[in-house]
Amino acid sequence: MTQPYLRRGFLVAGPLLALLTLWWTDPTPRILSHYVTSLQQRSSSQIHNIRQAAQALDGVYIQPEATFSFNRVVGPRRLERGYLPAPVFMVAETVDSLGGGICQVSSSLYNAALLAGLEVVERHPHYTAVESVPAGLDATVWYGLADLRLRNPFPWPVRLRVNIRGQNLVVTVRGRGSHPVPPLYVQHHWLDDQHLQVSVYRGNERLSQDRYVMPR
Repeated sequence: MTQPYLRRGFLVAGPLLALLTLWWTDPTPRILSHYVTSLQQRSSSQIHNIRQAAQALDGVYIQPEATFSFNRVVGPRRLERGYLPAPVFMVAETVDSLGGGICQVSSSLYNAALLAGLEVVERHPHYTAVESVPAGLDATVWYGLADLRLRNPFPWPVRLRVNIRGQNLVVTVRGRGSHPVPPLYVQHHWLDDQHLQVSVYRGNERLSQDRYVMPR
């Protein structure tokens, strides 16, 4: 028989006890943000690489005031580590490269991080806009050259959940406390017929201002 749990003068048992136990034992019981991108236009090799990177990231904790590095967690993209050649943006063209496709993982994580209120230490845009996320909200990664680094500003840890569900990549950031995050605002400005400038704000703070080559 389940023994009741006495706390602050209240007698608690059954499902409520299980819920309270989860709250106190799980350091990240609350969803801070949730971001989904589609895999429908991805090749099988890209989806394979995306799955590899997602498995490396899923369940990772970022401790209070610690800085997370995408490249450090995911590691080098090599054949012996399970990555395949797949299409990737390289400046103004698309070529096959080991780990091609995982920029969708870093870009999806970047958006989830912004919505959760994490601080951005390092992030790099693509040369041109990508299909998986809106212009200005992408984050390219290249091992040894370009990283996505995020800092946890909260007094409690946050946890990353990164999974493929059906034809979607789903990134969730979990935490404990309640912290209001200002809404994101994206501003587009065509500089000329080929260059688009995108500014991203979180509340009154400008997070980035990127320029993309986008013939129209």
